[in-house]
This record gives sequence, structure tokens and C-alpha cells, in this order.
Amino acid sequence: MGEQYSGNTKGRGVIVFSAWIFAVGFLVNLVWENAQAFLYVSYGGFWKHFWVCFIASIIDGLVILLVYLVLALLYKDIYWPRHNMFVRYALVALVGGALAVGFELWALATGEWNYTALMPVVPGLEVGLSPLAQLMVLPILSYHISLRMTSK
Repeated sequence: MGEQYSGNTKGRGVIVFSAWIFAVGFLVNLVWENAQAFLYVSYGGFWKHFWVCFIASIIDGLVILLVYLVLALLYKDIYWPRHNMFVRYALVALVGGALAVGFELWALATGEWNYTALMPVVPGLEVGLSPLAQLMVLPILSYHISLRMTSK
């Protein structure tokens, strides 16, 4: 059975693990955001676009943390990524993909950003493959790295 939310030690555990998830999520997204930036119309070079990627990575890190916390409440287990990993990570990829499609469709519809011809677009969804893969893969990577960093 998972670790419950009662007790001082468990409360500190969820805070530490959550901090790791946010920090790792932010860092892996900062790398990804900067690596894919040239696929967007407004890209004007690394330094010109870095702060846009920095802010986007904070938001991405918060989304990764929010998905983790919602699933921790659902599973009643602060270390849920340790258990039944394939099924739970498949759910994370599905949720991340759905969030990415929603974010991308909103951003494209409102003109927040547009893709260059270099961005591979997923047929039928009409969203970029890179941002879709980003929210499907990076949460899993963030949870996995955070587990390694906090394992007892």
C-alpha cells in the first residue's frame, strides 16, 4: 500500500519529492523549450528567445507538478510513480498528451504562437509533434529522475 499523507515525516516527504519534481521538470523543459524554439515563427535566436523559454519552462514544471499531485491524491500515495510504473506512466503520457493538445490548440487559435514549416504536425490533431511529445515524455522523465534523487 502507498504512503499515506498523515504524519510529519510523510508531509515532509511530499514537499521534498514535489520540490524535486518541479525542479527537474523545470530543467528538462528549459532544455526542451530552447531546443525546439526554432520551430516557432517568432524565434529570433537563442538569447532573444531564452527568457520566453524560461517562463514557459516554469509553467511546464508547474503542470508536471500538478499532474503528479492530482495523481498522488487519486492513488493516496506520494510515491505512486514507484508502483505499477507502466500503467501509471501510460496514464501520465495520456494526460500530458491531452493537456498538450489543449494548450496548443488554444495558443494557435489565439495567435499566441505559430509554427514554422519545420514543425512536424500530427495529422488529425493539427498540433506540433514536439510540444505533444514534450508533455507526454518529460513528466515521466521528471518523476523517474526525482524518484532516483529521493530514494531511500
